[in-house]
Order: sequence, then structure tokens, then C-alpha cells
Amino acid sequence: MSLSTPDEAKHEWPPKGIQWYYADDQAGIYIAHGDCRDIIPRLPTVDLVLTDPPYGIGYIGNKPGHVEHSPIHGDDIYFDPRFLLEVESDCTILWGANNYTKFLPFGGWLCWDKRVVPEADAVFGSPFELAWISRASTFKIARIQHGAFINADRANMRREHPTQKPVRLMAWCITLSRTTGTILDPFCGSGTTLRAAKDLGRKCIGIEVEERYCEIASRRLEQEVLNLK
Repeated sequence: MSLSTPDEAKHEWPPKGIQWYYADDQAGIYIAHGDCRDIIPRLPTVDLVLTDPPYGIGYIGNKPGHVEHSPIHGDDIYFDPRFLLEVESDCTILWGANNYTKFLPFGGWLCWDKRVVPEADAVFGSPFELAWISRASTFKIARIQHGAFINADRANMRREHPTQKPVRLMAWCITLSRTTGTILDPFCGSGTTLRAAKDLGRKCIGIEVEERYCEIASRRLEQEVLNLK
């Protein structure tokens, strides 16, 4: 199938000219397998960019009590988010942005508090994570318990990705963005942003370079819709 030109693609919906790994035309949910830098220029205009990219920290998820995971693709080099800032959107939210602040303009910050109670430390790892948001006046905290054997999505649920975020967190980000149109997650991993978007009745495009995660995300999208509205 021939690709449409970038200018034509900006006005197409559903998106055409892309070989989709997963497509749900009714829900408006799509996954593309490949490098997001190659695919983004072919996408329609989006309202929200929401993603949890590789931070460039060489994260190792194989710790005692953790499910074994392979290294995250691209996490062995310093992450430069500037190509994401060039994507036209009403709002951009980038998790782990404290690891690549030198490339970011002035903006706001979101904090995910993972602790069981405010006075306690997380069982393993950091008790919180940060995301940069393109709206300079936005500073918000979400307290969602999630760490080690505790999974905010469901008790004892296996994490499919070493840095998998809970669906509730991404749903919070979507709602906080005050956008209503299409969402783009250029590093969709196991599909948490896509899952949250579908549960909220939002259109979403995910891009993932590793095919095994495209398969996992597709499987998660086939599950019953949760009531997150």
C-alpha cells in the first residue's frame, strides 16, 4: 500500500497509508510497529502526546521478586525528546522527564506518588515518578499505590513491561490534559495509554518498535472495557 503524503495524512481519519499492527476502527485505536521517528510524519494531527519513553538510564528490571524482562530498547543512550516537542498538539506529557531536562522548555510537572501511605517509602525503587507537561501553570500529584508485588491495575497481575504504568495513571493524565481529540503514544510499550484511552472512549494511536510489545498491547486492548469515566 502506498503512503499518503505528510500533508494529506494530517487530515485523514481513520489514518490511512500505514501498515497497522492493530486497528479497531470502531473505537479509533491503532498500533503501528516501527520507529516512531519514521511514522510520526505520516500521522493525522493529534490533541495530546502522552508517553513514557526510554529515559536513557539503562534500567534493569530483573531484581529479586520481579518478573524477568529484557532491556528496554533505546534505554542505553541519552534520550533527546525534541522531536516529540515538534509534534503539533494541544498538550504534551512526557514521563521520566527529570532524566532529560536539558532539552525541555519551561513547563509544568506531574508527580506520581506510589507510596502505600504518605509517610511510608515504596517497597522497591523510587517512591515517586515525574512527568513534564507542556502547560507551565500545571503542577499536580496523583497518589496511586503501585510497586513490587502491588499492582494498581489488579492484585497479583503480571507486569508485561519493566516500566509498565498503571492504567489509572494514564487515565488521570488524559483527563488532566483537558483534551478531547486523538491521543498519540510514540513509545506505547505494553499499551497502557491505549488501554486507558479505550476505557475513556478516546481515539488513540500507539507506536512501538518491539513487536512483542505490539502483540501484548493488542491482547490488552481486546479485554473488557473498564469504567474509568
